[in-house]
Amino acid sequence: MRFDRTIHIAGTGVFLPPAVPVQPAVDAGLVDEAHRDLGYETVTVADQSAAVDMAVEAARVAVRRSGIPPEEYDLLLHASLWYQGLDMWASASYVANQSLGARALAFDVQQRSNGGMGALHLAAGQLAAGAAETALVTTGDRFAAPAFNRWGSQFYTIFGDAGTALALSTRSGVARLLSCAVASDNTLEKWGRGSTPFGTSPGQEAPVQVLRRAAEHAATPEAEGSWERIEAQMLRVRDEALADAGAGVEDVARAVVPFIHRGGGQGENYDLLGFGEKKSLWEFGRTVGHLGAGDQPAGLNHLLERHLVAPGDLVLLIGVGVGFSFTAAVLEVTDLPRW
Repeated sequence: MRFDRTIHIAGTGVFLPPAVPVQPAVDAGLVDEAHRDLGYETVTVADQSAAVDMAVEAARVAVRRSGIPPEEYDLLLHASLWYQGLDMWASASYVANQSLGARALAFDVQQRSNGGMGALHLAAGQLAAGAAETALVTTGDRFAAPAFNRWGSQFYTIFGDAGTALALSTRSGVARLLSCAVASDNTLEKWGRGSTPFGTSPGQEAPVQVLRRAAEHAATPEAEGSWERIEAQMLRVRDEALADAGAGVEDVARAVVPFIHRGGGQGENYDLLGFGEKKSLWEFGRTVGHLGAGDQPAGLNHLLERHLVAPGDLVLLIGVGVGFSFTAAVLEVTDLPRW
């Protein structure tokens, strides 16, 4: 989808709690052998802050940077991967009220690690259609024990805590959203379910056995060829988004891909996508961990805050979420932020 109506990234914001070195967790036996050599140096760990409150802090920064009064925002989409602080609760409405006030229409978006990118796609569609002039996309995740084991709950991943925000506007900004592409392969949903029977209430497993479910499915004939199907969809959204932006892989200055790492000489997502580590943000990702739904907004914020991109540069954002869903977006930097 190419956006003929101009859609700007008007502001970004990130709340990162303190970074904790991984090695002490290894020494304490919290990190199993499969997760020890993934390349993470530190991960961000929130001792007190709830996921939604980290999202609120990031949202306030993005709104302030946008220069748009909070009460003028039309829409807020809040994405998350994990627990938001209460069961059976409208977390998006809380984030909206605390950062924008009563007026903004607020919805929660849940599609695992692709939630933030999926929310960006949905918000941009509303702006492109003229249903909104401004939107705020937020994410918030805190992977706290004992319900979640941040050190070993998913393949190739150690989880970090964060809140992130992107302010979108049809008025002005520091980058222009040129295109978005989405795809899915719902036959892959069993990677998150395995053979586990459905329960009647949350909290019946502590920690939640995400990795065990994936291992159960991996042992079945149905899993054969899954990685190739995942690769194909990642390349599909990359190519579609770039084509709609009138660009090729060689035109991309930086690529923000999920902060997961296979290590051990295995091919990485940025290799598959044609960028190599230098164009990726792994140097940042290895210091924060996989931020649930927030890797891409956090990465874009990192690039803009540190002036690691310049006007005219193209940035590719790629999201992948267990289920599986895939999103790519191409942005053109239009101005260096003065944040």
